[in-house]
Order: sequence, then C-alpha cells, then structure tokens
Amino acid sequence: MIPAAILAFLVGAVLAWGFRVWILVPVSLLALLATLMFGPGAGFASAIGHGLLVGALPQFGYAFGLLARHGLVVLRSPRKAHAAMLGRQRSITGA
Repeated sequence: MIPAAILAFLVGAVLAWGFRVWILVPVSLLALLATLMFGPGAGFASAIGHGLLVGALPQFGYAFGLLARHGLVVLRSPRKAHAAMLGRQRSITGA
C-alpha cells in the first residue's frame, strides 16, 4: 500500500502543474477503486480504510504541487521596486 500511496501523492503533485482542481475528482475515484480492487485481502473494512487513504492522497499532492509552484514563482519574480516606490501614486500619463 505504501508504493500506491506515494504514487497517488506524486500524481496529485504533477497534476497541480497542468490542470484545475476538478481533475482530482476522477483521479481520486480511480485511486479509491484501484485500491479497493487490488488492495490487501485482510477484510472489507480494512480495504475501505486503505481505499479512502489512497483516494485522499492525490488531493494532498495537489496542494503540495500548488505550494511548490507558488514558491518557484515567488523565487523567480523580480524585486526591483524600492519601498518608497510602492507607496507613491502615479498618474496615468506618467507625470
């Protein structure tokens, strides 16, 4: 179950770079169904628990991917504005 959980988390992180949040609905359902079908045969309650855990991990991966993308954007942004320029208002004509 650990490899499936890691894979689900990484899939969610990768999906954050190219898709909107609605992609998580089918991906989470597929992860849930795959875990229920191919998961451990210990019992029905155990399979449901593992399925819900693996079904939720793409959502955590998606959130992590969004945070990573935001962090990279912040690091790449130019910081050329001085603090005095941030408070000053300019007109549309630039005068």
